[in-house]
Amino acid sequence: MTHTATTQQAVVADALSATGALWFWSLTNVTANAGHGSPLSDQTNAAHRIDSDYRQPVSSVTCVPASVTNKTDSRHVVFPIFPYEEQSNANIQTVSSRDRTRQYKVIEHPTFMYSQLLDITGDVESYRLKWVELPPDKFNYSSIGLAILPPVSRSESASQTVVFCNIAASWGQSALEIETSGSGMGIAKSVVDDGKPTRARRHIGENQIPDAESWAANLGPSPIIILEDWARYLDPFIEELNATVFNVLMDSSNRTDPDRYLVSGVLSMLITNGLARTAWGSNLQGNVRVKGPNGHGPVDGDYWLANKGDVFQVDPVESRNWTSFVVESSLEGYAYNTLTVSPRIAIAIMMVYCLLVLGHTFYSGITGISSNCWDTIAEVTALAINSTPTAALRNTCAGISELHVFKLPVRILVSRDEEGEGEHLELVFGKIDDESAKARTIKPNTTYGTLPKGYIGEGKKDV
Repeated sequence: MTHTATTQQAVVADALSATGALWFWSLTNVTANAGHGSPLSDQTNAAHRIDSDYRQPVSSVTCVPASVTNKTDSRHVVFPIFPYEEQSNANIQTVSSRDRTRQYKVIEHPTFMYSQLLDITGDVESYRLKWVELPPDKFNYSSIGLAILPPVSRSESASQTVVFCNIAASWGQSALEIETSGSGMGIAKSVVDDGKPTRARRHIGENQIPDAESWAANLGPSPIIILEDWARYLDPFIEELNATVFNVLMDSSNRTDPDRYLVSGVLSMLITNGLARTAWGSNLQGNVRVKGPNGHGPVDGDYWLANKGDVFQVDPVESRNWTSFVVESSLEGYAYNTLTVSPRIAIAIMMVYCLLVLGHTFYSGITGISSNCWDTIAEVTALAINSTPTAALRNTCAGISELHVFKLPVRILVSRDEEGEGEHLELVFGKIDDESAKARTIKPNTTYGTLPKGYIGEGKKDV
């Protein structure tokens, strides 16, 4: 069984958390003109993400059980290899346990012998660990090996069950995201991609086995080589509990047998946690730009959001070899924009309308001529009914089927009444010569629409 674990680099996650906190304090200290307060204080929910050139540790562990009976056992210790490995020098080992038989691909260690296992010091009633460096020429995807001696009673210490584990650790290409809700920090999320460009692409996580293609494509050409001296620091002794970290984690499961699934899970977490805490003492450097004098006061949010410069003020000489993070900040909210075609067309129509209104306003202001007539559809309809029929609108009684009808020019001109000497206005379609149009032009301050005798009521007097 192979168990895989991954987690964020602690120092990078801490830096991103600090950036998220600064973002909150910056938004709450962005001021508006004319004393309108802090307009962005209600937009402090944010997501902070590192999505390029970021790697986090990934560890895979596979284990196989075995046993040793005495110190004269001259066999070479064998370590399992991972299911995705294709090794020509691997052997098949059959192990029976719990009425089940399993086969493992294993490779012999060139120097480590079974007889050396019983020489491992420590309390035999506790788990004892022996880290074993694996030669890269034999174990292509291995970082380090581990021999685990489970607890036995002192009377049975002559024979010993043992678990051999192969550990592969690497830095996987990942993306780290931390969400903030107000001033509180949310859950950090990150995934390590397996590097496959197909629909079968997936993220490597707990209990998922990366294959050889994944190691080569996204987890590096080869795993990290872990030295025995560094590995010992992963299992410190806790004086308050009178036990090592590995013993505490194994005892918390209440298992009496060395379950290889549990062993591989604990080991993958220990290795990953150790790698994630690399350079754990590092932190953000420089002085944050504030609004007050002498480095005191709130964070200068106006300076940050206006993109005037670096919110961290650092010495260029001291920071020459520092690892830098470039933070790209953006706010999301409701706003007018011209990114699509629809708003651009709408803006163009509005501009044309505004030009027409402005033109009419200037014309009316300069000439003094304006009109309060035909304000409604009903008034235009009445004007049309009172107009003389024209041949230009022939064959339109039951509908209009040709576009040229709508292209006809139309004017409102004066027409003399058939009875009496009055005049009224009517719609005139089609072309008309300039002389006739000039003679029939509407004159300001003139009453039109006088009806002949015999009509009941009076029409509206259009001026």
